[in-house]
Amino acid sequence: MPQKFTDPRLLSLNDDDGFVDSGMRRALCEALEAGEVAIATYSVSAHIWVQAVLTDRALLLVKGAVRAKVTRVPLPLEITRAPAASRRGVRVRTPLGQKTLWGSKLDVDARLLLSASQSLSDTTDPARAASDRQSRPSENQASSIDTEAVAEPTPDSELAASPEHTSPSHAVRQTRRQARQAAGPKPRRPGRRRVRKQRVGFSPSSTVWDLADNCVKCGRPLTDPRSRQARVGTKCIRIYGSQQRKIPNPRHAAWIDRKAKADAAYIAEKVRADAEYARAKTAYDHARAEWIRVRSGR
Repeated sequence: MPQKFTDPRLLSLNDDDGFVDSGMRRALCEALEAGEVAIATYSVSAHIWVQAVLTDRALLLVKGAVRAKVTRVPLPLEITRAPAASRRGVRVRTPLGQKTLWGSKLDVDARLLLSASQSLSDTTDPARAASDRQSRPSENQASSIDTEAVAEPTPDSELAASPEHTSPSHAVRQTRRQARQAAGPKPRRPGRRRVRKQRVGFSPSSTVWDLADNCVKCGRPLTDPRSRQARVGTKCIRIYGSQQRKIPNPRHAAWIDRKAKADAAYIAEKVRADAEYARAKTAYDHARAEWIRVRSGR
């Protein structure tokens, strides 16, 4: 059972079942202006923690439970879809988007909402709209009324119809939208350029067998691969033994030269890449600071 309102401006809402949360009730009491009287409450779309309150001056949207916020929609309301057939809800355009209001025990047929969508020059109290329409003169009697007096708008209607008369939340969103458009897209963070080292392959053996074409003892030509590696013939090897030896591999020396050149080129390219990244990072920091300043509207 919801707690009853004690504020005189909200006594009419005690006959409805809305506003069970105390935070929403407190936010509603703080949002009411002096002399403003609540008329009916409505459920908003399928939201649980959103309630709408129609007053004699505006439509209040109370959103949230712990820290409730109130959005004021001044009259006249802009209704985009009226109730028809089985659809009992009324779709209203608000700063939070189009919302469907329904489920009010005080305004079952949504007549108060429909009357609140009319011009403020007709009535400022939606609760009296039905009785005012009954008391209006007929078409034949209205023809004798001064047309200039009927067509003359009131200052309140001119203020509500003027494009400058916007809610503070709408003005804030419009300012933020203009700041975002002026700032443009967010600067992209630069990345380090990847430097690849030149491939020089695997290291060859540092030494190789010294192959001889002639015997080192008698000078005879050598044709057997084993004799060439031993550097002596078959007869001299019996007398002097094997004379094989290893010498430095020229391919290993060439590989060392290629590796040294590749390392030097890699280090030089790495230094250039680091310098480019440092310049790009400095430019990015300045561009991001300027983007933040423009986007924040400062």
